[in-house]
Amino acid sequence: MNNYKNSAYRNDPLQEEIIKNTGSFTLNVTVESDIDMTKKFSHIPNFIAFKTTLKKDNNIIGIGTGSAVLNQYNKFLSRTVRFAYGSSIVDSIVRSVKILDALSIMPANQKEEKAFLEDQDKPAFFSDEDMPQVATEKQLNFAKKLIENCDEDEKEQYLEQISSPYFSKFQCSELIQKLMPVK
Repeated sequence: MNNYKNSAYRNDPLQEEIIKNTGSFTLNVTVESDIDMTKKFSHIPNFIAFKTTLKKDNNIIGIGTGSAVLNQYNKFLSRTVRFAYGSSIVDSIVRSVKILDALSIMPANQKEEKAFLEDQDKPAFFSDEDMPQVATEKQLNFAKKLIENCDEDEKEQYLEQISSPYFSKFQCSELIQKLMPVK
């Protein structure tokens, strides 16, 4: 159990949010030779490829790949293989970050921490009105119409941004102002 539960942190919204994102959870990491990628790059001699699957509770949360080529510039066999191996693990972790956010994975002890924080009185300086309000349907629909005029890369980025359940009125307003045509 963390020793953060002193009065200094109880009334600090920033510290409470930080605490919500701390803890530990168990992941299953499976690394295997990436046969499909090796076949696709069969024209490159000594091509090495790995695929890493990252799971939490038997649910896949990330798949990453890593590769390297053994040649005159990269001639140490063990080091080259370990580079491809490590790259696949890092790639799977990087790709899992958005999935973890979407699944709202809570470490085992975080449930207890959350219950503790909910039992605390809200500080006088922090009211419900101070909390960011979620964007309204009307705001989101208007933003989507503006996003339709963007190029594909921006469109994808903005649509992902507004699809967040935590996208606030303020953030939506800023996005609308940014996308509004200048007259």
